[in-house]
Amino acid sequence: MFAWMCKRNANRERGFTLTELVVVIAILGAIVALALPRYVAARKRAYKAEATNLLQTALTMQWSYYQLFNTFDTSATGANLSMAIPSGLHWSNPSYNGTAGNVTVTMSGVVSPLNSTDSVWIIISGVGTSTNGATF
Repeated sequence: MFAWMCKRNANRERGFTLTELVVVIAILGAIVALALPRYVAARKRAYKAEATNLLQTALTMQWSYYQLFNTFDTSATGANLSMAIPSGLHWSNPSYNGTAGNVTVTMSGVVSPLNSTDSVWIIISGVGTSTNGATF
C-alpha cells in the first residue's frame, strides 16, 4: 500500500499548474513593460551622442574652413569640407545652410527608433559662437 501512495504522489508533482504558469507570465510581462521604455530611451540617447559627435566634427571643419577663407562652407552637402561620414550611420548626412557669416548644420534620424522628426543641429556664427539643439 505504501508503494502505491508514493507512485501517486510522484505523478502529481511532475508539472506546474496553470495558475503558476499564468503568474510567472504576468510577472515577466510586467518586467518587460517596465524595462522596454528605458531600453528605447537609452538607445535614443546613444544615437543622440553619435549625432553630437558628428556635429562636433562638422563644427571643427567649418571653423577650419572659416579660418582659411573667412567664410563658412554653405553648400548644401558641405562639399568643400571633405568630411568623411562613417557607414552604418543612424542619421542622414549633415546638411548645411546659411550665409557666409552664419551656418546651420542639421541631421535627421533615418533608422528606427529614430524618425524624420528627430533631429539635431548646430548653429555656427562668424563672431565665434555656436549653439546646438535637438528634438526628440
